[in-house]
Amino acid sequence: MKSPDIEFERKDSDRLTITSRTRNRVSRGLESIKHEKIPYQIDRMLSHRINPCDTLVVSGFWRSGTTWLQQSLAEILKAKTVFEPFHFMVPAVKEIYAYNQLSTKDVLFLELYMPYYGDSILNGHPLHGFFDKALRADISGRVVRLLRNSVIESFRPRIVLKLVRGQLCLRAIQNTFSAPVIHIYRDPRAIVASIKGLWWDSMYEHLYLREQLIEPRDGRAEFFSNWYDDILEYDKRDTVTRIVAYWALTEKFVQHCYADQQAHISFVSYEELCRERNKSLLGVLKKLSVSHVPSGNFRALDADSWSTMAQRRGVSNDERITGWMKILSSSEIATVESIVQRFGFDDRLVNDR
Repeated sequence: MKSPDIEFERKDSDRLTITSRTRNRVSRGLESIKHEKIPYQIDRMLSHRINPCDTLVVSGFWRSGTTWLQQSLAEILKAKTVFEPFHFMVPAVKEIYAYNQLSTKDVLFLELYMPYYGDSILNGHPLHGFFDKALRADISGRVVRLLRNSVIESFRPRIVLKLVRGQLCLRAIQNTFSAPVIHIYRDPRAIVASIKGLWWDSMYEHLYLREQLIEPRDGRAEFFSNWYDDILEYDKRDTVTRIVAYWALTEKFVQHCYADQQAHISFVSYEELCRERNKSLLGVLKKLSVSHVPSGNFRALDADSWSTMAQRRGVSNDERITGWMKILSSSEIATVESIVQRFGFDDRLVNDR
């Protein structure tokens, strides 16, 4: 005969297990609703009302303030966000991989891969259909809706799209769809310091410049082969060297594409945004003829972004701008500065020391 106490304990344990499982299912369901199923259905239903040329695009290298800027703009413009459409977990990007014969590449490569398009207008390439939908928020994937705080945000008629993997096709996207672009840049010493505190081992240790900039058979090698010997040499060196060189080379391509200055783009310094906040950002929006709404949250720039490291939340502006001095070694600083000077980006070094 079973002991009543033992039977009670078993039932109580089962109930706790069931409750825990139910809670987890509900939590997963709510997350799915918040970031994917219903928001995507709403986005898709409203997409025909959105003109891609009205979507504001935020571009920049990893850890340059793109997420902070996107979240702030979404609050100021009362817009919904499309977050990192080139992320490898977005289903629609697989067509781009297949087109460029990259389907067999591993995640370590795809995480840092930037799709390339060398002609001035997207034509006969999967990128055209991809961005025709992305600029209207009509692509599936939990990642692209990661920054939305509620389902209600999906009903907003304006969109702010941001991507850190768009530098090598940015001008073609803009020429094709006439969308306004903000390209944010940051002192590369601060970029390296921020990366060092986040994904150092899992992401950038596997970055190789030749693999990213020379080997893909899509035409990019024609441009980046100008620094072929540099690329081979940098690939032999440490992670800091490869990160900074990747930043410099991709920024060089952006600089090359916009050399004629005949485009609806504003290049914005992260450090200037930190110092000037709304004054600087409103000037950028005015330049791009992007109207803000009176009810927009103009204190949004004072907040930390979703991607801010826990130990960096709430730091001062000075710490945001010069905090890298406490993180990088003297040899790392020298490495960054030598590559910056090699590629002519001395003006990106903020002299607050």
